[in-house]
Formats: sequence, structure tokens, C-alpha cells
Amino acid sequence: MVITDLDGTLLNHHDYSVQNALPAINKLRERGIPVIFNTSKTFSESVSLQKQLDIQAPFIVENGSCVYLPKAHYPEMSSVETISSRDQFWEIILGKSHSAISEVLKTINTSASSYQLLSDCSVDEASILTGLTTKQAEQAISREFSEPLIWKQGDEALKVFKKQLKEHNLNTLQGGRFLHVLGTCDKGLATSKLKDTITTDDTLIKTIILGDSANDAAMLDVADISVMVNSPSNRSLQQIVTADINTKQQAPDGWTEGIDAALNKIKELI
Repeated sequence: MVITDLDGTLLNHHDYSVQNALPAINKLRERGIPVIFNTSKTFSESVSLQKQLDIQAPFIVENGSCVYLPKAHYPEMSSVETISSRDQFWEIILGKSHSAISEVLKTINTSASSYQLLSDCSVDEASILTGLTTKQAEQAISREFSEPLIWKQGDEALKVFKKQLKEHNLNTLQGGRFLHVLGTCDKGLATSKLKDTITTDDTLIKTIILGDSANDAAMLDVADISVMVNSPSNRSLQQIVTADINTKQQAPDGWTEGIDAALNKIKELI
């Protein structure tokens, strides 16, 4: 299966274009290979993009905080006690709630003037920060398991901030635009949880995993074939991960380039 980050990986970092990746998505669909989002985006953002791209598959939101599986494809999950129901999906929560994170931010000894929270932005302000449309920005603000922010102070103050969060069992992950505050989860843990949940005795799952920024490192580490898509966020990721494939082009063309290279390489593993 293909597991992919969205912003900067499948979607262009600057304008979120995806058009040039559609032929590769169709190729994967024809081969019965699911495309699974593993993103910092929210539930509503991910569902909207799935509908736009005609994708029906599991997906992971808010940097590994929650895994969703479509009920139509996984009806047997109804008997699993640790899985809850949400709309047309089964829901596996791995992170902390947005309200719990907000309470910690109010409690720790770091001034709120040190950062700008995405959830405090108006829709117009969020659109300016992200380049999203009004509707997309509204969906992005509606966090359930994480709090994206823009840090305004220096590195030393940031180290103190992160230490304070860890004392409350919260982590941070650096994305392409925001520093994300979340529970003790990440995209790699969520990927492993998804595989464990859907794997049966008679299945062998191989993964092609694509990312572009530091918050993708954990999921690239658990890939059978890892692909780093060229983007402005590569520098921080390159310091953490050595990918099997590095694309020359940026998304969405770089996503197609990575998929083509990975499909050729995956044959060696089967």
C-alpha cells in the first residue's frame, strides 16, 4: 500500500495543486493499491480530499493522532472493543484531545505571546498564513487532536517550551509551516497501528511511504520503500532520514516520479 503525506508531498507546497499526480493515483487504483493519507491535516480536510480524488481507503490525521478505516471496507472491525465509530468510519484514537492540549498550554510557564496558535486565527488570517481557500482554512482550524503554532522566540526558549510539554506527556513535530503540539504519537506509530489492525494471517503488506518534512521521518523509518519528495521542507528531514528514493521534482510531479520509481523497486522485495 502507498502511504503518503499531503502538503509538500502529494500536494504542491505553495499552491496545493494535485492535478499532475492524478494519472499515478489512477494507475495505483487499477493495480488495487490503496493510497492512504498520513497527514497533519484534520479529519474534515482529509475526507474532502478523498472525495475530490475518488479515494476510498483508511487515512491518518493530525500527525498520527487518529486512524480512520472506512466501515464499508472493514466491517469486521465492529467487534473490536478499542475501536469507536464516527460517521462512515472506524476510529482509533492514539493522541490527546485538542481541549487537553489547550489546558496544558494554559498551565505551563511559557507566555502565549511566544507563539501564534492556528486555532486562535480567524478564517481570513489562517488563509493568509497557509494559502488555503476560506473553506479549507476553516477545516484546518478545526483541530481535534493537535495544536499547530508558529513559534516567535529563539531556539533556547523553544527548548524550554518543549521540555515543559514533555512533562505533561506532549510532543512537538515540525511540519512544513507549523510546529505541531500533540500527544505521544507520530506518523510512524500510527502507520504501524494501521498495519497491525488490517493485517491477517494470509496477507503480506509492503509499504511505499512518501514524505517531505521532519514530521514525516517516523513513518519513512517504517517503510519498505521510503520516498523523499523534493520540497522546501527537505533540509530538516534530510538531517534525520536517508530515503531509498529522492525525487528531483516537487509535488505533485515529484509524487508521480516517486511512485514510478518505487513501483519498479518494490518488485525486488516480492
